[in-house]
Amino acid sequence: MSDALLVRPADHLVIGVRWSGFTTDGTGVLIAGERARLTLWFPPQHVGEECSPPRSPAPLALAAGTTGTVVPGWRGMLAGPSRVVAIIAAGRRIPLTANGILEATSGVPLAVASAQDTALEIPWRTILVPGAGTADGAVVCRHNSAASTTGAQAMWRTRLVDAEMPAVAALTDAHLTVRVVEHGIANTPDPDFGPAAPNNTIGVPRAVRTRLVAETAARPATTARLELSALGATLHARGSWAAFEWEQRTVLGRDMLVRARFEGVLYPLGHRAEYLEVVTREFDATAGGAAVLRRIGVLTVVEPVRRPPDDPGLRRRFPLGDIEIEQTTFTDLASPNSAVPGAGWQRTALPGIGEQSTHFRPTTTAGTPVLFPIRCTTGTGVVAFGLPLFFVAEIAVGAATSLTDRGLAERLSRDYGTEAVACAPTPIDIAGTGGRARSDIHEVHGVTIAGIANQSLADGYRAGLDQLEIALPALRVLRGDDRSTSVRLSEKYLRDGAADVLMEMVSNQTREIDFARDAGRSGGLVAPKYVADAISRTLGPVSLGALPHPATGLIDPAALFPSDQAALLGFPLKTLVTQLRLPPEITAVPRAGAAPEVRMQWRDVALRSTGTFVARPGTRLDLTVVASPDKNETLCSVKDFSLELPPGRQRVLRLSFAALTVTQRGGSAPDVTVDGIGVEFVGQLTLLKELQDLVRLGDTGKLLDITTRGIAVRYAVPLPPVTAGAFVLRNIALTAAIDIPFDGDPVSFTFGFASRLSPFQLSVMMFGGGGYLEIELDRDGLRRLEAALEFGAFLAVDFVVASGEVHALGGVRFTLERGGAVTLCGYLRIGGCVEVLGLLSVSVELCLSLTYRPERNALVGRATLVIEVDLTLWSDSVELDSGEWVLAGGAARRPALRDRDTAMAQWLEYRAAFAGVGRG
Repeated sequence: MSDALLVRPADHLVIGVRWSGFTTDGTGVLIAGERARLTLWFPPQHVGEECSPPRSPAPLALAAGTTGTVVPGWRGMLAGPSRVVAIIAAGRRIPLTANGILEATSGVPLAVASAQDTALEIPWRTILVPGAGTADGAVVCRHNSAASTTGAQAMWRTRLVDAEMPAVAALTDAHLTVRVVEHGIANTPDPDFGPAAPNNTIGVPRAVRTRLVAETAARPATTARLELSALGATLHARGSWAAFEWEQRTVLGRDMLVRARFEGVLYPLGHRAEYLEVVTREFDATAGGAAVLRRIGVLTVVEPVRRPPDDPGLRRRFPLGDIEIEQTTFTDLASPNSAVPGAGWQRTALPGIGEQSTHFRPTTTAGTPVLFPIRCTTGTGVVAFGLPLFFVAEIAVGAATSLTDRGLAERLSRDYGTEAVACAPTPIDIAGTGGRARSDIHEVHGVTIAGIANQSLADGYRAGLDQLEIALPALRVLRGDDRSTSVRLSEKYLRDGAADVLMEMVSNQTREIDFARDAGRSGGLVAPKYVADAISRTLGPVSLGALPHPATGLIDPAALFPSDQAALLGFPLKTLVTQLRLPPEITAVPRAGAAPEVRMQWRDVALRSTGTFVARPGTRLDLTVVASPDKNETLCSVKDFSLELPPGRQRVLRLSFAALTVTQRGGSAPDVTVDGIGVEFVGQLTLLKELQDLVRLGDTGKLLDITTRGIAVRYAVPLPPVTAGAFVLRNIALTAAIDIPFDGDPVSFTFGFASRLSPFQLSVMMFGGGGYLEIELDRDGLRRLEAALEFGAFLAVDFVVASGEVHALGGVRFTLERGGAVTLCGYLRIGGCVEVLGLLSVSVELCLSLTYRPERNALVGRATLVIEVDLTLWSDSVELDSGEWVLAGGAARRPALRDRDTAMAQWLEYRAAFAGVGRG
């Protein structure tokens, strides 16, 4: 094997020559043997040039010679050498001259079996192996052997054509095919043009080169013109395959047009799409009139609407119905071959064809991901949002394609991850069953979308909902809680669409269903409080740890209501409910064209005895709350129970209720109904049978007081005055009250003889007095005991024109509260009133009180004087209050005592100063 360099300045001929299989006769003539080969080595036939988006500035500023002017510049890379291997017939004699070598290689078949034979690097890092376009044809070179001697001197070039084509026809169509070989060379990374030009790339990027290797291995591209010269190659080539097109027009080593079209899909939604990238040479006025390469990229969605899959499992994973991409054409895209962060092709090794550019995230030239406008049409509403997607190229892999490759699907799932997008609040049927279950439809505020790695790929890629951001209108209406909640479709539901638990709340997103401090929203009598971490299709928010046991169908009340604050009439629900089969149901029922109707129901809940609450076989709790813009109703009822007070064995009072019901409609005040109430003295008070028969609270008058704090039902049984001569007892009344707080505190019962505001009165001639007694009990026992007695004298006179009365009364009031706190108060009331002709009246009342304060261990005094004058049309009153002062004990001391102590200390100091005066 020998080498030589042929240089002919006349027509710019510069080629290297290598021959093998030859002998020489010693006179400079080569004699071909049986396997003689002549190889012509050409200098670089292509310049890989930097291309940029339209109207973008030049990436470089270059100095032009010594003039100091600055011209725009773009970078370029020379291709490697190309070679043409000619097969020389045995015995042929070839003079070892430029003319002889060129004549010997013109018109003879070329070796094109592999890249070790004829191999042309056109374009940069793309090794072409030409082939004949006809079955029996051969590839030959046609060129002039000698330089022209007349007229203008032409540059030497050689044209590769199909040997079967006539010479004239070969001028317009070389009728060749080309295969791109050497995957390793095609896989050379593209040049990095630096952060100053992130959108710039090379004309024929790696994604196109490696794709051509894979596609032309099965079916070559066609070439209408293929010429080599000292200045570079001229190539007109085109190829069209199942999911890829390529067109190349190169003149003298410089690209004029590069067009590549990739077909594929948009991941993870699966819509068919295509990406077209076109590079053209333009005389650009913004670049100083230079003929530069400009690139545009266009992404087109060819399948705008994608229907739900036939697979029920996949439909459950993405229950958003038809998916439409509303914009079908996207321009101003960064090239996936550029250095824009996040925009480049990702490469994946595919079976049998090596590493390919498989997918990229469409990104704008500004570097932001393209947000595809998505519109999902469900049976209950339309969801619209913007979502970034991947473009995934479809590449033939044997009899299959890359879109069915399991390894690529897993790679896409990892690369895409999840995308959280917000949407306008929309009711969506999550289960996709037409809302057959009460909690199938939810108000969705956002979704997190992910690809599914383990899906069947026969139907293409499909997306799944990794998370949903939902509002719970039921809690918003019932609790004023308008926060959204992040949930996931439960794995049990995804496996089995009949599962009742539809969604589970993600970590740290559990919701506390708490009516403990606002029982008025849950009917007043019952205050549920539990933590919800899942959404049931039938029950709404539920606790996964407190669902019915599969074997018994019962719920552990302690698991559902772990806190004592969850209460009924102040009794903890976890100890009160029994045989519990369902938790409270809180659902929002959609209504066409209107806000949903919120329902909270807990029906026929069996109760058992606990503490002072005594249940019977028919004791039940029923709760129904219905709220909507045009309807608000609340019904809470506890039936057939009694309260035995105080707690412990020594119970003396039994309150029995046939039903205690709170009903509220619209914005009106609650209506409290107490049916079949009975008061029975038991234990040591059974002797009060007659009083028991008298106090039938259900038949007496009642006073209903409803506030934001609770409900109070007060009963009063007035008794007639008792008169026996000079003895008169009047203003007698038996009182009872039932207080139902809305803050979860226990129900309390108050029983009294007269009251503090209206004490009974007792008079014997001119002497009289009065008093009252009140006892308040709840589930924990005595809450308050208060009693007061007073006695004194009354004197009244009447002189027709004037009348008056004076009185002097003394009394004591005793209060015992829970915890043993005692308040003891003694008081003296002195006063009188005079009235003249019914026109003028004057009254004076002086009250002196002494109260023992155990918390301060102090005796406190107070004086109050009230003077009232009434003169027909004018009246006024004056009240003088001394305020409290400490008579004995306590932290505070009287000012006089403090002054006395100070004076004594000063006197002692004075005496000490003169203690030794006068002593010798």
